[in-house]
Amino acid sequence: MGLLTVIAEALHSLGKNKVRTALSVLGIVIGIGAVIAMVAVARGAQRKVEREIAAIGDDWLAIWYTGTSRGGVHRDQTTPPNQAREDAEAIERECSGVRAASPTNRVPAQVISQYGNYRTGVMGVYPNFFDIRRWNAQVGRLFTVEDMAMQAKVACIGTTAARELFGSVNPVGQTIRVNRVAFEVIGLLDSKGVGSDGRDFDDIILFPFTSFQRLIAGNEPSGTIFAAAKPGVPLAVAKEQIRQLLRQRRRLADTEEDTFRIMDRSLMAEANAAATNTFNLLLTSIASISLLVGGVGIMNIMLVSVTERTREIGLRMAIGAHGTQILGQFLCEAIVLCVIGGLLGFGLGVGLAQVVAQSFQWETEISYWMAAVAIGFATLVGVFFGFYPAWRASRLNPIDALRFE
Repeated sequence: MGLLTVIAEALHSLGKNKVRTALSVLGIVIGIGAVIAMVAVARGAQRKVEREIAAIGDDWLAIWYTGTSRGGVHRDQTTPPNQAREDAEAIERECSGVRAASPTNRVPAQVISQYGNYRTGVMGVYPNFFDIRRWNAQVGRLFTVEDMAMQAKVACIGTTAARELFGSVNPVGQTIRVNRVAFEVIGLLDSKGVGSDGRDFDDIILFPFTSFQRLIAGNEPSGTIFAAAKPGVPLAVAKEQIRQLLRQRRRLADTEEDTFRIMDRSLMAEANAAATNTFNLLLTSIASISLLVGGVGIMNIMLVSVTERTREIGLRMAIGAHGTQILGQFLCEAIVLCVIGGLLGFGLGVGLAQVVAQSFQWETEISYWMAAVAIGFATLVGVFFGFYPAWRASRLNPIDALRFE
């Protein structure tokens, strides 16, 4: 008996009881559909984290000042006005593993243009900040060392702030006012999107550090430094160099705690990736439970089918059918059930993924290899849960089977 004949006979046998067959397939459809949808959501989340890391980089550090702890009491420490600037320049000059360092200062401000009025975060940075954070201008240019030396009244703007202030108008060449001071927008930054923590990286306006401190920040000192490691230098090495230099500049004894903190971006990226992978594994595991339930349903239906068709099995064996042929027939029926369920489940999973993407604004990713995985996995389920009923059918005694009522 050829394979096609066995499959045709399996389809004919399954078609005799369409309702029972449909209910059996339903469990597999739901199981495969849930797995496909969850994998699509998981891959979408993973791609989002990967793009975020690629966009903002994983080779930079953020340093900010803290107070000191002595005798169990925490004492706040006022940052001297030029400390961040002097420390940043020392880090770039003396740390061999650091390629760039920039003091930063960020304050909320009301920004006014001729088209709108918007409150957002404005930030003063060195020009090398764009290299540290991998920010480029999609239109116009970035401000330079010369702009900072001249305390030029220029600014680079993120896409979110540009949309709020100028709508669809090209912001480059336009004027904005902060603290009643006019600045020319010379660059529109590339879009960085929203981070995994919900922060919009495009809701920002950047100014040369010197003009920002003089015209916007006023007496507000800078308390944060961004630094990036040189290519090929492990971030941990650059981090330790910065730590030792800052301790030396503050004349801290070996027994004294650091009066600053260093945030390692690579550790945050790894933590985000690990959290995403754990979330993905949890979703897939939960979805797989429904597939297991569907497989148990297949086995139950096949056992009922063996009982109902006992006389048929006895007759076939009486006219010469071997146990392996009976085993193959019932195993084929279980596999056909699961493969049909796998195909329908893949379609259901694609539909569920699209509904999730549209309803919750989540990113999903469907790959065609998932269809092959769905069919292959469904086939394994059919073999695993269909083997026992098929084996039981092949072990029936022909005489007892023919007498069965």
